[in-house]
Amino acid sequence: MASAQLDPEALRSRRELALTGELLSQPDVAYALGKLEERHGGYGFMGRRGLLTGALRLTRSMAPAIADAFADCRRRLGYDRAIEFYVRADAEFHASAMRCEGSPDLIAVSSRLVEAFSPEELRFVLGHELGHLVLGHHRLPMPALARLEDRAGPLVSRRNALRLYLWARSAEHSADRAGLVCAGDSRAAASGFFKLASGLSSVHVEPDLDAYAEQVDSLASAPEARQKPRDDDDTLDCFSTHPYSPLRVRAVVAFSRSERFKALTGFGPGDLSLDAVEEIVERDLDVMDPSYLEEKDEDSLQMRRLLYCAAVSVAAADGEVHDAEIKALRRLVGHEEMWSGVDVAAARAELEEKLTVAAQQPIQRRAQLVQHLTIVAAADGQVTTEELSEMGRIAIRLGIGPGIVEQTLAASARPFD
Repeated sequence: MASAQLDPEALRSRRELALTGELLSQPDVAYALGKLEERHGGYGFMGRRGLLTGALRLTRSMAPAIADAFADCRRRLGYDRAIEFYVRADAEFHASAMRCEGSPDLIAVSSRLVEAFSPEELRFVLGHELGHLVLGHHRLPMPALARLEDRAGPLVSRRNALRLYLWARSAEHSADRAGLVCAGDSRAAASGFFKLASGLSSVHVEPDLDAYAEQVDSLASAPEARQKPRDDDDTLDCFSTHPYSPLRVRAVVAFSRSERFKALTGFGPGDLSLDAVEEIVERDLDVMDPSYLEEKDEDSLQMRRLLYCAAVSVAAADGEVHDAEIKALRRLVGHEEMWSGVDVAAARAELEEKLTVAAQQPIQRRAQLVQHLTIVAAADGQVTTEELSEMGRIAIRLGIGPGIVEQTLAASARPFD
């Protein structure tokens, strides 16, 4: 692979580029950025202090091979700021980067990642984290920016919050391209994703990367049924800062075949145009971005109202609507639907009428809505028989079939089945 320095802007995804300018021009985003700086302006210093007191700062004498790989990644991406590299004692796979004004930037990885990743896989991780720094992703610090509140509520509008999360997922794709340039091998990147997603690094498990990447084709939305309730937003795809790992695998493989990647690395001609790669990336990103939750056209408004009525009916199926279910529903449909409280009888009466009309909606929208019902059902930590039965009934009325509910729950609970 050619070792010449490249222009990092050539790695930025089309969706990230478009969203960055749009979001930075929004008054509510700019205001929230100012407030975030007021509250956490010293976080970079505190983050470095935490690493100095609780992690190992690697030096070349300790890990010459890692130092050489890191130096090569820096050279390829044109990164010239001072930076420190730390290893945390952690049994999980984890890596992060932090921009620290007035002090060196930081990259921290877990000890298990260093031990379990091959040199090529580690180069991908290092390149990915450096990509975040080189491409300036700290300008929109997520998810803190979208979640920032004062006593009156969120500082960023719900529409812009959804776009911030979409920007964050798009930025991950850009950083993955930086990692690919440093690793030079799409299979190393894909096998790294396999380890991150599965937690497996055993010699007894042979990664089937083609099968893993094909998981994309069975995704429309994948909320999780959890053993315990969660207070964060990770159960809702459009409130996730990272794309699904299978989506990232497909995007990395596509970029590795692109004319842009071949030109940047000197590997010869590519067989995909950059536009073709961006279309693949954006189509897959749309899987996690159900537009009916934010669009203002009449069909989207009706789908949100249907989701509200259906989710209330599902939540009440076991005789009690839990606070966690209300919170999950509020994240889905927005606060305005919840201002008048939850009237189960009225929601169920309205539901039957709306189910008949909604059967004419595109099948993808109907499938997403049914799958989003599982978010509410699972929000209290369990899905009861009554909730499962009501979701199945709604699915049948929408012409989807009850199997989609069980498949969605089973896929998150037993990913190897």
